[in-house]
Amino acid sequence: MTTNKPESLDFDLFLELFEATPDLAPQRETKNQIKTKLMQRVSQSRDSQFFVFSEQGHWKSIKHGIQIKVLKSDAEAKSFLLKLEQNTSIPYHDHQKNEETFVVDGEVWLDGIHCKNGDYHFAGAGTFHKEIRTENGCTLLIKTY
Repeated sequence: MTTNKPESLDFDLFLELFEATPDLAPQRETKNQIKTKLMQRVSQSRDSQFFVFSEQGHWKSIKHGIQIKVLKSDAEAKSFLLKLEQNTSIPYHDHQKNEETFVVDGEVWLDGIHCKNGDYHFAGAGTFHKEIRTENGCTLLIKTY
């Protein structure tokens, strides 16, 4: 089996090379160029990886018994948590984009199928959901793209 992992330098050899390398301080201009380039890379990587911790973000009430917390949203995709209180339903709706739903907590009926913690549902663009309902409440992780 082949991997794309590069060969690594022997640690003892690395230490010898490290100890044999003199300390060099870059000139001010070079130091500023390095810092600018590094900060650009950090800024660009923010969209590639970030965290939203449970105490962060804002839950917004969108209908009686339904709250949403947007985790990430851009022109192409949206990820959000949807919290439905006991005996809440969402009426029939179309999907303009693909939609993935993961049941984080509780139980929910999706298109007449009973789903509980850990269950997953995919609905393709152009499809529709019948009524979504919960008797005991639930939290869903939904991604559209």
